[in-house]
Amino acid sequence: MGVGGSSLPQFEVEKLSIESGMTQKGIRTLYKRFVSLAKHKDKGTNQLFINQKDFLAIEELRINPLGTRIIDAFFADAEMGDKKRVYFRDFVKVLSHFRPINKAKPHPWNSREAKLRFAFTMYDVNKSGTITAEEFTEILKRMIGQNVSEEQICQIADRSMRETDLNGDGCVSFQEFCEVCF
Repeated sequence: MGVGGSSLPQFEVEKLSIESGMTQKGIRTLYKRFVSLAKHKDKGTNQLFINQKDFLAIEELRINPLGTRIIDAFFADAEMGDKKRVYFRDFVKVLSHFRPINKAKPHPWNSREAKLRFAFTMYDVNKSGTITAEEFTEILKRMIGQNVSEEQICQIADRSMRETDLNGDGCVSFQEFCEVCF
């Protein structure tokens, strides 16, 4: 159980709904989940937050082969200047990447580019801004490692690199990633 928290102010619900594309009811539901996960409160701002250890305690993330990459994404997107804490706004922002795109009413956190950026960060393990064959291989091992041989994984990674490294420099930039995904 979390440390408890007051209800989210209506203006904040409205703002997050506009930015994320989620309904106000969805924002309130997420807030309840966030409060149940948050075990800490910032002494200066009195805001609840979740740290990496708290995320690792979530069973669904612990058993997911990409769980650590998903957790890393929460901290990479943290806007509060503290990459060791995820506040509710950060929580909503990352989760909005998993929603379908609303083409009729685009939202900044739920745009095609934001989703592609999020997917790209899943592969960019070393956070260099590019994806290497080694990073492709590492992610593939996490996703399908038990089901195929090491040789097959390397072949899949090599083929993926050949198809996505459009300029032949040995790594995939975000621009190349986007071009291949469109």
